[in-house]
Amino acid sequence: MDKETLRALHVIVKGRVQGVGFRYWTRSLAKSLNVKGRVRNLADYSVEIIAEADTDTLGEFVYALKHEHPYARVESLNSEEVRARGYTDFRIEV
Repeated sequence: MDKETLRALHVIVKGRVQGVGFRYWTRSLAKSLNVKGRVRNLADYSVEIIAEADTDTLGEFVYALKHEHPYARVESLNSEEVRARGYTDFRIEV
């Protein structure tokens, strides 16, 4: 993907998103969509995600984060565009 089509989002997901496998599911989702970046739990029980892909793929990714995890209950999802860093994979950080 070239620099002109690569977009990056910083996403904070709140709700019941820790203790339900959300990070592992997010990594699997990202890999299936060829999204690069990272995911990690935050101390306030939310989850932080940096995701890089083209605009359409990021839209699909964010929709799935909000609606498709079988056990999570997403109460809010806030995202903002940030500068792409050129991640080469999608990883879980601790």
